[in-house]
Amino acid sequence: MANSKSNRGKKILTLILMIVSLNTIYVLPYLSYSYYTPLMEAMNLVGREADYGRLLNFYGIANVILYLPGGWVADKFDAKKLLVFSMISTGVLGLWEATFPSYEMLFVIYVMFAVTTVLTYWSSSIKCINMIADSDEQGGMFGMLEAGRGICGLAVTSLFVVLFSATGNMSMVVGSCGAIMILVGILLAVLMPKTSREGATNATLIDSLKAYGKAFKDPATYLLAGMIFCGSLIGASLSYFGPFLERICGVETNFVVAFQSYSKTICQIVAASLAAILSTKLGRSSLPMIYAGFGLVVACGILYILPSSASIMIPAILLIILITLGMSTFRALYYATIDESGCPKNTVGSIIGIASILGFLPDTFYTSLAGGWMDKYGDAGFKYVFLACIGAALLGLVCSFLSDRRIRKYRKSLDAAK
Repeated sequence: MANSKSNRGKKILTLILMIVSLNTIYVLPYLSYSYYTPLMEAMNLVGREADYGRLLNFYGIANVILYLPGGWVADKFDAKKLLVFSMISTGVLGLWEATFPSYEMLFVIYVMFAVTTVLTYWSSSIKCINMIADSDEQGGMFGMLEAGRGICGLAVTSLFVVLFSATGNMSMVVGSCGAIMILVGILLAVLMPKTSREGATNATLIDSLKAYGKAFKDPATYLLAGMIFCGSLIGASLSYFGPFLERICGVETNFVVAFQSYSKTICQIVAASLAAILSTKLGRSSLPMIYAGFGLVVACGILYILPSSASIMIPAILLIILITLGMSTFRALYYATIDESGCPKNTVGSIIGIASILGFLPDTFYTSLAGGWMDKYGDAGFKYVFLACIGAALLGLVCSFLSDRRIRKYRKSLDAAK
């Protein structure tokens, strides 16, 4: 009994550390999303917006390139060591960025961010949660992770907003963020229990290549990619729902800003919490995603057929909330299907790497595509965004349904072997 309580305590501690880690490591690369003008001024890039945007573009390109080798790294090395290295090295890069060196050095920093936040971190962070949770805890653990990220995200955002409001100094904001990441890295090193497990890593290059081969052949990889694609594309579409409320429904800008700022985080916390409870109660994570996928198809479909007028304001807001809840459900649970499908632990990183490069493809083209629809069709371009969401929702629904079949088949095979 005492041992059981001790193990649960270690899991909770690890989960808390991972929540904090995931909410801090990506702050610096995406800082321009919240501090566009102040950061551009601090970098001495006023009047050079193309160069400014290029920093994030190359970070994104490097991310896509590094997803695959990041999976190999996650399956080759101990997750805890990779996480500690990632947090501390990203923090050090943040301290360097806080000096706001030349553009060439900033370019180097952003490319190195891709190494420390994707190559050595992304697949390893997901694998860490995969390893600490038992097979019947995957959905609950990943759901709690996503809910915790929402709560922690509010705290982290508020901290840096207060800091910038008090000082108006971007160097202070960037440097403080770097220092916090180094501190989190040290806490991971000292407090996180061991994440190594027999058979979880590959001893040799040949073993790693075999693991990659298994991951490439495993249908779970592509079902996961489809579910990630669903969450990624619909998540990117949320940024167009605000302009839709303004232009089509006549909603005031101040309300839209507040709605966009808080609805996503609140829906993330609510949906992820419910997903954690439901997946544990229902016994598998695929079922809540099937319900969410069906809801997404219906909500996006209704939004598509609604007339373009101010009279639809209330229904549109409610539908957008439902879509955000459905998208958040997918994000909370799709990684749980890896273990529930019976994938070997030494292939988890490879599966995540392959699925990520496919699933996050909307990050590389979708905003340009949607922007083109707006330029070409004006307000009618929103209809194309809703159609894209319907397609992504259908993909997510089909993949979650097929995952559910695989999970049930795997569990039957386990029962038959007993």
